[in-house]
Amino acid sequence: MDERLESTWKALADPTRREILDLLRAGPRTTGELAASFPDLTRFGVMKHLGVLEEASLVVTKKEGRKKWNHLNAVPLRRIYERWVSKYEDQWAAPLVNLKRRVESAKTERSDESHKEKTVSSKTLDAPPRTAIINLSIDIDSDRETVFSTFLEEPHDWFYESEESRKTKKTILEPKLGGRFYIRTETSGDENLIATVTMIKPNRELRMRGDCTIPNAFIANMTVKFTDEGAGTRVAIEHRMMGEFDDELPAGFDEGWLDGLQKLKTLVEGR
Repeated sequence: MDERLESTWKALADPTRREILDLLRAGPRTTGELAASFPDLTRFGVMKHLGVLEEASLVVTKKEGRKKWNHLNAVPLRRIYERWVSKYEDQWAAPLVNLKRRVESAKTERSDESHKEKTVSSKTLDAPPRTAIINLSIDIDSDRETVFSTFLEEPHDWFYESEESRKTKKTILEPKLGGRFYIRTETSGDENLIATVTMIKPNRELRMRGDCTIPNAFIANMTVKFTDEGAGTRVAIEHRMMGEFDDELPAGFDEGWLDGLQKLKTLVEGR
């Protein structure tokens, strides 16, 4: 068995560690906050559990001042799902879920249509802008130079897009300061800007800023770091967002980056 999957199974075997991951699903927490959630354990005991989770790459930590923030990293869970769950899923599960979504969507559209002529309104948002942070990482069995160049030069092969849309659209990342990270529709020539490159440290770090094609008042800062991890490379992504967005958007970005990192790993290691 892959050693990294084995460490993930080991980390998930303990109920306390699973509970810690459940708490982190709601958002990052400091070590102190997590320790307070387990009154029957000492702070040292909670830190030992966090150490196991971090060793399995299920938790990514970041220090801000005197506080240590713990972030959930769903990449190892995705690998377990792809290796052990997706192959044995009931073949009817996905069609049934899609049917449920289509029926509920049609019901919502009919309801909206019936009220369309009755209600015309505008609103001013008085609430402060929302913020969210996503942290993900993955280990790739290749050197930093290869991983970095593949990330910059072949985004169309790893960026989160459906297989159908990839036939008509091309994802392009211009590897320079001020370069565009964008999607071009080949048939029409339409271009949609995702972000702009604000910093490049060759083979080490890339930063981008943009609205990620979100039509609302929204901005995101994305930092991608490439570090040595044993004989391979760890790619870590921090995605900070602020503005108008609903509860589901952070999870959507999490899923997108998760898919992209896994594709990047497959692309590099498959050579």
